[in-house]
Amino acid sequence: MNTNAPEAALTRFLQIIATLRDPNGGCPWDLKQTFESLKPQLVEEAYEVSDAVEASEAAVCEELGDLLSVVALFAQIAAEKGAFSFATILDGISDKLVRRHPHVFGETKVSGTDEVLKNWEQIKQEERAQKGTPEKGLLDGLPRSLPSLQKAHQIGERCVRVGFEWSTAAGIADKVNEELQEFLVEVAPPEKADSQDPAAQERIVEEFGDLLFTLAQYSRKLGFNAETALAAANEKFIKRFKHLEGIARSEFPSTPLAELGQDCLEKLWVRAKLATR
Repeated sequence: MNTNAPEAALTRFLQIIATLRDPNGGCPWDLKQTFESLKPQLVEEAYEVSDAVEASEAAVCEELGDLLSVVALFAQIAAEKGAFSFATILDGISDKLVRRHPHVFGETKVSGTDEVLKNWEQIKQEERAQKGTPEKGLLDGLPRSLPSLQKAHQIGERCVRVGFEWSTAAGIADKVNEELQEFLVEVAPPEKADSQDPAAQERIVEEFGDLLFTLAQYSRKLGFNAETALAAANEKFIKRFKHLEGIARSEFPSTPLAELGQDCLEKLWVRAKLATR
């Protein structure tokens, strides 16, 4: 582990970023970057941090560095325009964290997480009022690029802050069953699901969306994130399917997977599930 003082490490890091953006001898790639061009990099690096959490702490450390380098590039580009600097970012977030944690840095008393979140939302509204910023709705500001299940989770978390929530998980379970039945009505009989009628397809898609949204709220109420659960399910399926492919290559080396037939593939799938549990 590097034991350098954080201040020295940060100074060195920011000097490197500035050198990369130096028109005299800097990196051509870094010099070409703009806010717009860095947007995909920012999202990609954030996802790589998320993936690293499933790997190791060393991987998280490395990916956080990559993410921070993109943040620092944003700040360097802004500083060159005279807009803001990395120090401005740090001062801003430090002030915000102190303001929004009066139970830590002030005299406010809280009973738990729910009260912290309610206070956070109230403080945000007060900040906007002081700035003369038009009041935003509770759900304004959610990133458009958030994965939809993650956004559904965030919507539910924000609504909890003002007390708009099912009182129990059982209440959401009832809603899940209700939404499932409404979806099944739209896709039954089978020929209805295969219909080319745009209005029918629109209703099917709408009811399926309602079902997914409610499932996301159910998972949140149960204490986990639907996006995380689906990601784990995807990885489990990939692992099992790779095992299925391995069995098929071993036992049917001259037969393409697509020619094995459904019955054979289902038997291989059962074996793969047993082998990967």
